[in-house]
Amino acid sequence: MNLRSAILFIGFIGLFALKGYSQDPKEDEYSDYSYLWADEDDKKKKKKKKKKKDTVLTVQADTVINPSDSLLIDSLSQPSIVQPDTIPPDTTRQTEIELPVEEEVKEEKEKKPKREKAERPPISDFREPMVLPNEDGSINGGMTYTQIDGKDYVGLVLSPEFKLGKVGVGLNVPILYGLDDKSIRTEIFEDGVGAARLFRYVRYGKQKSDPVYVKAGEISGLMLGYGGLMNNYTNSTSYEKSKVGIHTDFNYDRFIGLEMMYSDLNPQSFNLFAARPYIRPLSSFPINILNTLEVGASYVVDKDQTDIITSDSTSTTYAFTKSGAKGMGFDMGITLLSSPFIQIDMFASYSRLNIQSDTLTELATASGESNFETGSGASVGVNFRMHFIADVFSTDVRIERLNNSDHYQPQFFNATYEINKDARIASLIGIEGKNGIYGSLRGHVLKKVSLGGSLMIPDDISASSPAFVELTADMERLADKFSFHGNYVKGDLDDLGDAFKLDERSLAKMRFIYHMNKFLATGVDYYWLFTPTAEGGFEATKYVMPYFGVSISL
Repeated sequence: MNLRSAILFIGFIGLFALKGYSQDPKEDEYSDYSYLWADEDDKKKKKKKKKKKDTVLTVQADTVINPSDSLLIDSLSQPSIVQPDTIPPDTTRQTEIELPVEEEVKEEKEKKPKREKAERPPISDFREPMVLPNEDGSINGGMTYTQIDGKDYVGLVLSPEFKLGKVGVGLNVPILYGLDDKSIRTEIFEDGVGAARLFRYVRYGKQKSDPVYVKAGEISGLMLGYGGLMNNYTNSTSYEKSKVGIHTDFNYDRFIGLEMMYSDLNPQSFNLFAARPYIRPLSSFPINILNTLEVGASYVVDKDQTDIITSDSTSTTYAFTKSGAKGMGFDMGITLLSSPFIQIDMFASYSRLNIQSDTLTELATASGESNFETGSGASVGVNFRMHFIADVFSTDVRIERLNNSDHYQPQFFNATYEINKDARIASLIGIEGKNGIYGSLRGHVLKKVSLGGSLMIPDDISASSPAFVELTADMERLADKFSFHGNYVKGDLDDLGDAFKLDERSLAKMRFIYHMNKFLATGVDYYWLFTPTAEGGFEATKYVMPYFGVSISL
């Protein structure tokens, strides 16, 4: 090809291209591919997770939609349907084309839902009971036989417990007929609170868990604060002459609270009273350890001058409580660690006794203690509360180091205090100041078996520095056949070999039940408690009460 032929060929191609670009768009109804572009744009926008609003437009197939035409695009971006009469009529085929139209409101990117942070497990109070026996209620009782003061009795004894919401009620209804004197025994309703003894307890709420806790009736295992002055206290040491006390614990928003106890509602005298206001001053502090700090002050006083009816129908009163047996203490505690598996609490206390009695001073002088005055003690302890396998098994372990001065006993107001108050107070005269250890272990399995025990043991056990032991057990319908509920306490131990010998230093309450089926049962109640004597003292009395009747879990 020569130069002239090449120039003519290039010119011909240019004319052909110029002619193609200058044609009317209506001549080629398939020249518009913008609907394909629209689909591609739509897919891309969906990938970017933008909100869309699709509008169906009916347009003539021979209408050219030019993406470069801003006027047309603006008109299509309106969220309205183009009416057919606005389009010039044409006989050509109509096609429905979906075009995405963005909303006028500025779109926000979709946000992924944030993961909610797992709530921190609530911090429990290790002084809160791990398990309440018969939480759902029960009915136990039946026909029984027993001996009291050498006389034979038969009758009916019922011990039902009911629970409705936060309210719990326990009754003790003995109807005993004397085979010797042919009459109903009514001594349980005489003296003191009388018929109120039929109510073993009436309770509202759960201590250290609910903001309001009130319990009236039998009080057992009470610990005031962290237990420096009062621990394992019980107000009932007699079967028939049981006391009706009251124990309360109020707290506001786990910030400030007041715990109180009054041992006996008998109006004859001002009996043992205890109060402990407490505060958590940093409860709103953001640091989880500091906001659990609790500080409290304890005050205990006993001016018991209630008449003690002796077996010869005379009465007596306590000698060393006339001027008031008092104690004061300060304590504090903090939760060092809290997790679903373990909680660790640390606490410390300081307590001082003040027994103002001329009779006690004279007795001390006669014993060679010319400068007698009651002493003080301090302690530091740690409590470990552990949960295993979703609370199937839980346990509390408490270890406390004791430091005592002369004439002081730690946890002075304990389960043995009510056996004989004068003897308990007089024992302070010969007490030597020795250090020691207090430990306790409690646990439950499936909330059906609950076991526990505690031991206060001086570094050198002797009559002048005695030990204390306590055991509890609650087993409900093991293998659907057996139930056992028991409590054992012994104080003033100078030899651990005597820990389980029943004597005038012991308290024991036990109930064994064999469930024949879901409704019938047979069992025995065993009590080692105390009754007044004609000389004004107390003597241990054994009650054995076998029975056949009903046992129904509600």
